[in-house]
Amino acid sequence: MKHTIYLLTIVLTIASTTATVAQTAPLTSEQRTEVLTAIAAAQKPKTGETLNYTFVQTKHSPLLADDAVSKGRMTLASDHTMQWQYTEPQAFTLVVKGDSIYTVKDGQHNSLSGVGGKMAHGLAQMMMQMTDGASLSDGKLFETTLTEEGGTYRAILLPKRRDMKRMMQHAEFTFDRKTLRIKRVRLIEKNDSYTNIDFSLQ
Repeated sequence: MKHTIYLLTIVLTIASTTATVAQTAPLTSEQRTEVLTAIAAAQKPKTGETLNYTFVQTKHSPLLADDAVSKGRMTLASDHTMQWQYTEPQAFTLVVKGDSIYTVKDGQHNSLSGVGGKMAHGLAQMMMQMTDGASLSDGKLFETTLTEEGGTYRAILLPKRRDMKRMMQHAEFTFDRKTLRIKRVRLIEKNDSYTNIDFSLQ
């Protein structure tokens, strides 16, 4: 149960607070479809390839005296395996492979099952889809707004499903305009809480 609660916290912390950005350029419907398709394709590893990222995660909550900062690595493999590995302040890894999900801590592998496991798996799959760009154009899950801001594209996703609305107000994704790779993910939660994750492709 402890691992499940910690895992849910990890999955929920995929981003940060809203920021007012000047000089944004909204895209036409045709441009939006073209860019979203290209972005989703850019996030997916080619056959036999693995994308490796490092990340810095900053969690803000009115309940915390200081922001909580964590560091780690994320890998996406062409076989749809994702590893979300924290290295600081403590080591903890979440592995999602197909329908299998488990955690690794202190060398111990722990499968997640039962109601908590199903919930964690659903959230992890959502995180995986968000990170690889699949959710950006999923009209059943989100209402997506896409703007061009200098050297980046920014997608704002408003959740449509009730369960997702309970987890977040909206999510923001920033992609490099040249490479189309993910640069930042923000999750706007409730009660003035937010999480920001900055990615660097290795």
